[in-house]
Amino acid sequence: MDYVRFQHSLQAEGVRLAESAATGLDTPVPSCPGWTVADLVGHTGSVYRTATEQLRTGNRGDPAAATAPRADLLAWYSEALAELRAELARRDPGDPADGGDGSVDDVGFWYRRLAHEAAMHRTDVEMAVGVPRPIDVDLAVDGIDEALRVLLPIRYDAAGPDAAVGRTIGVHTHQQHWRLTLRRDNVEVSRSPGFTDAAVAGEPGDLLLYLWGRRPGTVVSRTGDLTVLGAFRRRLALSMV
Repeated sequence: MDYVRFQHSLQAEGVRLAESAATGLDTPVPSCPGWTVADLVGHTGSVYRTATEQLRTGNRGDPAAATAPRADLLAWYSEALAELRAELARRDPGDPADGGDGSVDDVGFWYRRLAHEAAMHRTDVEMAVGVPRPIDVDLAVDGIDEALRVLLPIRYDAAGPDAAVGRTIGVHTHQQHWRLTLRRDNVEVSRSPGFTDAAVAGEPGDLLLYLWGRRPGTVVSRTGDLTVLGAFRRRLALSMV
């Protein structure tokens, strides 16, 4: 996907999130245990504001400034989305950016990350208050790629030894392939198909939601050593907190 489409996705998904949230702010969110829809709106708006501050200043700023208010939550959220989109529009995706931990090196990272953040949490809200609309196919395929090639490697060292160490997992959707070999301290990711100890395949939206822990294994096809696949999914979950 190009960065114009990421901007459009951020706007569309961000607005849908607010519209859906307005129907039930006090509703519990099953995919985010312990949270209500209002909590999720506050979290997402805080992510927007933190990203905007990092783009403007190169640092995360005062965390209190990104804290959601109890009153006028949806107005606060919409303002955060508008400010973020304006900040992104002022910058070229290739411009340098500093995430503070070495994980971000250009503004394009934020275009992509925040489009997926909005889509995932819009889905969370809609699963809480009604029937979720499907994630755009191209966005879902890119979200799988981001999860496996960006988010997992960034935080991989947070995961301890488990049954997946030294094993290989295949992830497949719409003739797109990822082959991951999990080491104790890092993960090797290839886009070429090949032998794997376990594999998971499915439609892009279902597969993305499965990888993010939003859907059970029944929505995808799982083959090979399911113990290895379960350990891989636990490692992936640690990279997405």
